[in-house]
Amino acid sequence: MTNTAVFTNEVLAQATVADSQKVLADPQSLLKWVPDITTVTAGANAFEVTRQGAALNQHERITVTAGDGQVTYESTQGRLAYRLVFTLTAKEAGTLIQEALYVPDHTGLPIKLMAPIAKRAFHQNLTRLAQIVAS
Repeated sequence: MTNTAVFTNEVLAQATVADSQKVLADPQSLLKWVPDITTVTAGANAFEVTRQGAALNQHERITVTAGDGQVTYESTQGRLAYRLVFTLTAKEAGTLIQEALYVPDHTGLPIKLMAPIAKRAFHQNLTRLAQIVAS
């Protein structure tokens, strides 16, 4: 994976860092804040995710690691492997959730062309996440 993020997004959630991290660390909660995900199935040390409709990764395996104000999703077995890192920072009004997407250096896909579309879709999901953790 490259060490340079393809894109970053951030949102302020009216929730604690602990509550935000708890939701992010539970892959089953993806069903609540990522609308195109239809199933999340527990596997050996990872989760199998299935999306509906046209998606770059209709099926993928995600490993989740959490700790010290960060949650990382490592995706494999889809068309595009990636690492999605969420950094949680306590703020007076709640928790600043920053996400950064990292992909391998050589994907064979037009990442620069896809990045603006993906950034927008990921930001919409991040906004839904902020609403979920605040409720």
